[in-house]
Amino acid sequence: MKIISKAATTLSALVFIGMTSGSAFADGIVLVKPDIQKLLPPIAALSLQPFENRSAHESGGVDYNGSQDVIFGAVAGPQHTVAFSDLGLGRASDLLILLNINESSGNKPPITIEGFILAAYNQNGKRAFMASFIQAPMSLDPFASSDYAFGLDSEAAARLEAAVAANPTLRLGLAASLFNVSGGPERFMYSGMTAPVPEPATMVLFATSLVGLAGAARRRRKAATAFMAANQAEVIER
Repeated sequence: MKIISKAATTLSALVFIGMTSGSAFADGIVLVKPDIQKLLPPIAALSLQPFENRSAHESGGVDYNGSQDVIFGAVAGPQHTVAFSDLGLGRASDLLILLNINESSGNKPPITIEGFILAAYNQNGKRAFMASFIQAPMSLDPFASSDYAFGLDSEAAARLEAAVAANPTLRLGLAASLFNVSGGPERFMYSGMTAPVPEPATMVLFATSLVGLAGAARRRRKAATAFMAANQAEVIER
């Protein structure tokens, strides 16, 4: 048991070190406040469970090696990479990563996000994009919200947009490290902002405009027909 515990701790440390030192960019992932009513249906990405029953640490992730997903760390349930094209997003800046905290009620300390990384892999398993959580470490109240939403800042979104434009088949993978957890699993999901839906008043105005345009077109056609008929009659009289 001690060997297993030590191995798990070593693995989590390696994952965290790789996450915190792997980013060479000042831009990255930030906490955002989305309009929940305008989110796309979430797609599961990653679920983390403490390494042991008494552990207060969750760390793990999933990436892609060109032929299949590679899962590592203290994960629970299904996790997989997701093709960016399957998210239904118009732009990379619309991408959101939702974190659902699943802790039992009670007097619990805030959960600390030591960091997480979003990466995109091509069909050969080569990483074409990476962004890390630049606000880490961050403490989150496990009972203040069912979901916390994170997104890319403008620079990171531009990099992902360029990467997807160059290769639309890119797959997104995620790795994360959380502390002060005692329940779980904590779930990460992909979602995004949807295009705004026209309000009913706007739709009525639009429909009225179409009717007006159609009426004007009919009047122009009648006037043109009458003009042609008059010209033909004048020619016949001559």
